[in-house]
Amino acid sequence: MESVVDVVKIVEELVKVPRYALVGRALNYPVYLSTREGVTSLWRIDPKDCSSKRLTTKPVHGAAPPKPNCPYVVFTVDVAGGKELHRIYYVDIRSGKESLVSDTPLMRIFSLAIDGERVAFTAATQEDIAIYVARLGGDWEKAQVINTYALVTDMYGDLIVGFGKLRSDPRTLELFIYDLSTGEFKVYTPKEGANSKRPKIVKDGRILFESDFEGRNKLYIYDLSSDELSKVKFTYEDYVKYGPIEHHSYGETPWGDIWAIGKKCGRGRLFIDGKEIPTPEGMFIGEPVFLGNFVYITMSSLTKPPKVFRVDLRGGEIDVTIEGELPKEISDRLGEVKFVKYKSFDGLEIPTYVVESKLASKPGPTVIYVHGGPWSEVMDSWNVTIASLVASGYHVIAPNFRGSKGYGDWFRNLDIGDPGGGDLMDVIHAREWGVKEGIADPNKVVIMGYSYGGYMTYLIMGKYPNLWCCGVAGAGVVDWVGMYGLGDAVFRKFIDILFAGKKELMKER
Repeated sequence: MESVVDVVKIVEELVKVPRYALVGRALNYPVYLSTREGVTSLWRIDPKDCSSKRLTTKPVHGAAPPKPNCPYVVFTVDVAGGKELHRIYYVDIRSGKESLVSDTPLMRIFSLAIDGERVAFTAATQEDIAIYVARLGGDWEKAQVINTYALVTDMYGDLIVGFGKLRSDPRTLELFIYDLSTGEFKVYTPKEGANSKRPKIVKDGRILFESDFEGRNKLYIYDLSSDELSKVKFTYEDYVKYGPIEHHSYGETPWGDIWAIGKKCGRGRLFIDGKEIPTPEGMFIGEPVFLGNFVYITMSSLTKPPKVFRVDLRGGEIDVTIEGELPKEISDRLGEVKFVKYKSFDGLEIPTYVVESKLASKPGPTVIYVHGGPWSEVMDSWNVTIASLVASGYHVIAPNFRGSKGYGDWFRNLDIGDPGGGDLMDVIHAREWGVKEGIADPNKVVIMGYSYGGYMTYLIMGKYPNLWCCGVAGAGVVDWVGMYGLGDAVFRKFIDILFAGKKELMKER
């Protein structure tokens, strides 16, 4: 292990490595988010020479995928010093001019979509959660109070679509379709008890979405005008042979084919009309951007930071458009990456990523890294915290405990009504597995997490202190009842869903 001074230097070097995430296409420019100048900003790529131009001066919190025929990109800015109270701005990619979308009240905005001159978004105040619509540089309105956790995912004409917890069952997800012209708010599910999510509006106003109502997650198209549902059928068989467990994203190419990024075991592959497109190994970040005969993608892995690639759809050649490299003295310390599954206390298999440090012996000092969420995951995707730990001489074991996404909605739902229960035991069994496999020195195992991972760290250190040489927790909840009283409407709804309404369990956990 390194000295404190050396660790600080390692972290400083890793934080300097830019992050990239493609957002979408505006006119003929791929647009991406990056920290390349020290703050998250929007940038555009000139496809003629692959040069980049920074578009925004304000620190960007989030951005909506732009429409290809629209010059505007909308984005949110946290204007309350980290309290997640937002304003919505838009930037003209031609001139770089930034403007306020509308003078809305300060709210926590957690999803948004644009269609030309209008923006739809979901936001929470202390009182409620609602869908809002604003005109660029104009007025705004609260279109529909929903008072549940739901995300806007697309907007086209008078239709706004999204998904969320729209029934009384905390374990299901439904689609919503809001018609601005009539004010009708429709909740749609192909089957009660199903999880349907991330709708996109495609050709002829049809709705493309993902659902598990027939078992494994698959892609479907819902025709709103005829009320007919059909499974997406591809010309090529690569997608079916791959058999994705979930999808990172999907949509329609400019020429009308359905594309999808399938996910399995924390890695992704891109398919167009069912045909696999060659890409580097790892996980996608953001959206693919189709432009002419090329598709632009952002990818990374646990040992390689994000890069922007351009893939020639005619021959499959892959070029690096924007480089993302580690200093050699750090990359040389990052060892083997393994995807494994171990059995927890009840026999459930827990998918896990292991990253070994070339500086550490085996068995050696090991960090059990607990991700946040809990409905998140550790993928084969760049993670500055994990890279910092490995480069500093620690092996890292990162379990995707029950409740993690990426392994089917049935798996994600397993911790609803039981946070800090079965998922906590999964983390303990990650330690046991690491010791048994000769990776972790039982006297040098650290537990570490942020947000929900911070909560799990606090809880596990309190209940099982003898298993760990220390614990490191960030932004973890220590009092669910207190947080419920302090939170805004969407955070209260999150707690209601997580605990399945079990108020007494909130006190216990």
